Amino acid sequence: MTNKILIALPARSVVALGFLLTPVALAQNTVFSDATGSVQLSGPTLDEPFHMPTMTDASTLDVVVLEDWHVDTVGGTTRQKLIDIHVDHWWTGVEIRVPVRLIVPLTGTASGFVIGGKGTPAVGDQQLFVSDGTALAIDGGVGVVTPLITGLGNYPDLPSDPVLRDRFIETLDYRYSEYFLWSAIMMRSITAAFDDSLIQPGPVIAHGNSKNGIAPLISSIHDERITAVRSTHAFTALSPIRAGEPDAVAEVVAADADFDQARAAGLPAGDQWWSYYLKAFRSGDPFRAAIRAYGWTEAEIQAAFDRVTDDLYVSENWEQLADRGVEIFSLPGSHDWVAYDVPETSKILPGLRTYIVPNGGHSRTGHPEAPTNGVNPAFFAEQLFGAEGGLETPEISAVVNGAELDVTVTFPEGGEPEESRVFWMYDRGPDGSSWYLYDLFPEQNWADMTGSGSTWTVSIPLEPGRTTIDLITTHTATVDGHTLPISAPYTRVPLEGAGPCFDVVSFCDQGAGAPQLELMPPQAANSLHFALTDAAPGATVALVGGQRGLPMGVPAGSLCIGGGRRVIAHGQAGPGGAALLPWHPGAAGWTALSSGQFAVQALSQGLSPGLSNALAIQTCP
Repeated sequence: MTNKILIALPARSVVALGFLLTPVALAQNTVFSDATGSVQLSGPTLDEPFHMPTMTDASTLDVVVLEDWHVDTVGGTTRQKLIDIHVDHWWTGVEIRVPVRLIVPLTGTASGFVIGGKGTPAVGDQQLFVSDGTALAIDGGVGVVTPLITGLGNYPDLPSDPVLRDRFIETLDYRYSEYFLWSAIMMRSITAAFDDSLIQPGPVIAHGNSKNGIAPLISSIHDERITAVRSTHAFTALSPIRAGEPDAVAEVVAADADFDQARAAGLPAGDQWWSYYLKAFRSGDPFRAAIRAYGWTEAEIQAAFDRVTDDLYVSENWEQLADRGVEIFSLPGSHDWVAYDVPETSKILPGLRTYIVPNGGHSRTGHPEAPTNGVNPAFFAEQLFGAEGGLETPEISAVVNGAELDVTVTFPEGGEPEESRVFWMYDRGPDGSSWYLYDLFPEQNWADMTGSGSTWTVSIPLEPGRTTIDLITTHTATVDGHTLPISAPYTRVPLEGAGPCFDVVSFCDQGAGAPQLELMPPQAANSLHFALTDAAPGATVALVGGQRGLPMGVPAGSLCIGGGRRVIAHGQAGPGGAALLPWHPGAAGWTALSSGQFAVQALSQGLSPGLSNALAIQTCP
C-alpha cells in the first residue's frame, strides 16, 4: 500500500479561495500521469468534478479493518468498528486514505446513520451524547459514522504548504483544495458505511461545524443518499462578495482600510484577538495576489471560479435540493469569519431554515439572551423519527414609524413559537469586512416580542442619526423534549431621512475642574456650535464623534473628531487656531471645521445621517 497521505491547500485558505477555484474531477477509476506527475482523469470532467459513479463505487474502497466489530469500551452501549479506506490518488505515489469509525446499536442492524467528521476517529472508541444527538440516533436504531475530516496540519506526512500552494497557483485546479477533499472524504465514507452488512439503507444526516459543516453542504449537492444537513459556521450562498462582484469587493476594501486606520488610532480591543478581525474576505488577499502574480488574468480566474460555483453553493442548487426533499438547517452565526455574509445570504435564500445566533461564530458563544445553539437532538428527532413541533422560516417586516421601528414576524399557518426575541445593532460594516466581525450586537439591544399564535410584534425605539438598523429574531419550539430555535431572515432596514442629530454629552468625570461642553445657538444653518469651558490652559482634551468615539489627545484649541461611522480624523491647530484636518473618504459629509481656544463649530452642510449622533469631550490623562 502506498503512503497514507491526505493533501490539500493550507487550512488558512478555507475561506480565502473566494473566486479562485476551478473544479477538477476526482481520480478513482482509470488514472495515468503526465510528465509533471499530475493525474489525468478518466470519466469525470471539469463540469462534473464529483463523479458520483466513482464516489459510490465500493469496489475501489480497498477497506483495511483496523478494529473489527466490538462492544465499545467507554460505556458498553454500542458496537464499533474502525476501518481505513481509499479516497483518491492525487498524483503519482500519493494515495489519500482516511480512517472511518462505524457505530451501530448493541443488537441488530442500523437503518441509515448520522455522519459527522472529527479530528480523532481512530483514537479510542467514541463516546456518544444526548447533547450532540448521537445517543438519540443509536437509541432509535440509526447508526453513527465518523470519518477523519480535520485541519490539514493534523494529517501525517502532509506535504509542505508551499508545495500545495504552488500546485494550486500553477493549475487553478480545484481538486487541490479542502472544499473538494473534505467533501470527497464524506461521500466515500457514506459508501463505506453502506457497504457494511450491519448498516442498512435509511436516512443520512450529515452534520458538523466549520470544515465539518462545509463538507455536508457540498456533499448534499452531489450525493442523493444525503437526506438532511445540519451545518454550523459554513457558507451556503453565492453572495456578491463571494462572487467577487466589483462593488462588493470595493466596499469591503474601503471598510478594511477604515478599520486599520481606526486600530492605528487606538481602537479598543474587541472580544477576540486582533487577528480574528483580519480573517473573512481579506484573509485571501495574499493568496489572490500570488495567483495574479503567477500570470493568470482576471478573466481566467473568474472563469475558473464560475465553473465551480454550482458544485460549492447550496444557493445554486436550491430547487434541485428542494425537489429531492433535502432538509437543511443552518447555524451560520451573525459574526463568523467563515460564514461572513449572513445579511446577503438571507436575501438569496430567505426560505433556508436558519438559526442566526446573535454574536455567534468561531470561538464566540453568542449573545447572553440568545437561545442555545445545540439543535442536534431536536433536529435529528424531527428528521429521523418524524417528531413534530419544529418551526418553518417566518416572514419578517420592519417599518419605520416616527421614532420607532415596528417589527412583525409571521409564521406559516400552524407555526406557533413558545418565545420570540429581537436583537438589533446600527450601522454595521459590509459582509466580509473587519468591521463586520468587530462590531457586535450590544448586550442591551434586545427585547421580547409579544404575540400569540403565528404573529409576533415589537417596537424598537430608534437612535437618531443612524443610517441602518440590523435585526435578528429568535423563536423557540420544543421537539421531542429538546429546543429547536429558528430565526427570520436577517434584516437590514435603511433609516435614511432620520437626519443627523447631535446630543452633546460628556464621557469624562464631571467633577471639579473637568472641562465642559455648552451647546450654543447655531451661528449658521445646518451647523452645530458649542463652547468648551473650564479647560485649564494647555490642557489636553479631545472631541469624540462617531458610533464609537475614539478619543485622541490633542492640545486644547485644536480638534480631534470622528467623521463617518468610526473614522478618526485629527490635525494640529493651524493659523489662528483653526484645525487643518486631513480628511479621507470615510469622513465624507463634513464640509468645514474650525476650532479656537474656547469654541468649536462644525458646519454640517450635506451631513450624512451616518455621522455621529454624539459629540463628547474627554480629558486625556
